[in-house]
Amino acid sequence: MKKVILQYLASALTVILILGLVVSNRQRNQSLVKKVKDPEISYIYQDSLENLDRLALTHAGVIQSYQLDDLSVRKEDGKIRLVLHVNHSYDMQVNLVLKADIYGDLSVVQATPSKALKLALEDESYQKRLTLISQKEDAIMARDHWDSAIKPAYVAQVRSKMKKTSLTQLDKVLQDIDQESKEVGSDTYTAFFQASQLPNHDKLDLVMTHMQVYVDKYQFLQLGKSGYKFSKKLEPTSPFYSYFREAIMETYQTDLGLGIDDLGIKLHLFRSWIDKQSMDYIRTNYKGKTDVDKLLAYSKDKKIKLDYTTGASYHNRSLGDFTYPQNMKIQLPQTSVMGPYGVSNSRFIEFIVNMDTRKFVSEWNVYKKRKDGSIDSNPKHYKIEDGADIADTDSANYGLSKGLNADLPAYLNNSHTYLDVRHPADNAIRRKMVRKWKNAKNVLNGGHYADIVKKGGLKDLEIWRQVKAEDRLQSIMLTLIIFALILCLMGLTAFTKKPTSPKVETRKTETLDSVLVAKNFYRVRDAYAIKLYGQDEGMSFDVAGQRLFGSNIAIKDGLLYGSSLGDLTIEAYFQGEVSYLLEATQKLPVDKSRIGSIISVVGKTTVEIIEGSVAKFQNEQY
Repeated sequence: MKKVILQYLASALTVILILGLVVSNRQRNQSLVKKVKDPEISYIYQDSLENLDRLALTHAGVIQSYQLDDLSVRKEDGKIRLVLHVNHSYDMQVNLVLKADIYGDLSVVQATPSKALKLALEDESYQKRLTLISQKEDAIMARDHWDSAIKPAYVAQVRSKMKKTSLTQLDKVLQDIDQESKEVGSDTYTAFFQASQLPNHDKLDLVMTHMQVYVDKYQFLQLGKSGYKFSKKLEPTSPFYSYFREAIMETYQTDLGLGIDDLGIKLHLFRSWIDKQSMDYIRTNYKGKTDVDKLLAYSKDKKIKLDYTTGASYHNRSLGDFTYPQNMKIQLPQTSVMGPYGVSNSRFIEFIVNMDTRKFVSEWNVYKKRKDGSIDSNPKHYKIEDGADIADTDSANYGLSKGLNADLPAYLNNSHTYLDVRHPADNAIRRKMVRKWKNAKNVLNGGHYADIVKKGGLKDLEIWRQVKAEDRLQSIMLTLIIFALILCLMGLTAFTKKPTSPKVETRKTETLDSVLVAKNFYRVRDAYAIKLYGQDEGMSFDVAGQRLFGSNIAIKDGLLYGSSLGDLTIEAYFQGEVSYLLEATQKLPVDKSRIGSIISVVGKTTVEIIEGSVAKFQNEQY
């Protein structure tokens, strides 16, 4: 009896162990199934299917759907094996072998179609379909001089469009792709431009060739009558602009900029056509009483932020004496919307806006079109007094402008300077206008210009618009005084601080130039700007960091430096600032009832500090 009981116990224990192993294996397998069915790795199955069937997962392909067989998932020899059933069929399937890399990421190392699937892929009607597609892509390559690297991009366009329609529409889809390939900036054209393995210089030149651009005798870039045109769907934040900018940056990397060859000159002049396309897109596709309203509608629709922080002094030119700014600058997108792919498209497109009318300021508001569709580029046909929009026009940025943003990689710090600021000659019409319409001198250079709209964006604009026209000159003068005082007080505070390094200790008898040299700053003169505009803004160049500081002020290690201060001592510079402020406050009667808007901008506390500082300076001096 005891022996029987022991046998029963042994059998029961065996059953329990077997059940335990089954449960354990099932749990492990469930974990494995969960891993291979993770939606984040579905792309590895789609890629494998597309390698077998170029039109996979579309209505034009043999493989139109797939399901992963849970029961087929198993692990052997460190690899995972599984089966994908195609089109809900058990006869048509793909056997996959997956392997994990050192980081645990899975990839397909082998894909074997079943016999039934092979036969379907070899079907005559399907092979004719593939032949037709190959012929179409070859024709585009021959016509447009793309390289063979665009072939996968072409098929990807076919797949993308065939997912949304039936097989009967294949011919129409191929016709649509052919048409899009002639529209610069379309999804198809952008895919080709990105996929092409041609050198960037050749790709850029190809765009110019496709649009049949040529520079006429007045240095105006005309578009060929039968050349390709911009896609009507090309919007300001289109991926095409990002890849186009990337190609320019990689082709023109030196401080010589775009002026080194004929292509660079064409690219500089081409940016005005980019401006026109962006302006036309906003005006055509969005509703609003003003251009700004339409731009805001676009911004809301695309969920992008606008940037108001880059300077607009070159877009506020005047024929006579400068009074106060008329225009503001908006660039978009404020931060890149390209994700990790391609170069940043931050602030590529810009719009200049009249702050009163809220309309775009652009050379295209003035240019005249001839009967043959070309632009009348003869400067004699344009009057100086009508040239404000031409002189103040917007301009696409091939480099990365900064403003108050901190998203510039160190290696692109100077890209805006050598690609956009220092550029080849403009067309003769604009050259005529900028000779007469002079840009305002910045307050930091002793002038009266300061941006009205900056970090506050539209709030700044609304406050400014509330100021009556007859009060604006007084208001802007008060703003400049406040700004200069803040700068002066910051400088004085910084000057009293002890230097962080004994090697660069600043003594009161030292001149500014000697301080700049000690701090690795070097004074540079912008000969090109002098030749083009009759003056240069004055810039400080950080030899160690290879950085240019805008205008003539730079702050480093808590100290304030300026490149246009010559051999003045720092004390003499600040004393000069104080004297200027005292003279301004003596001559300018300040009516506090008229400057509420200014107080609301600066803030009550700041204004009280400044008013107290002015009174203190006046009491000490007089």
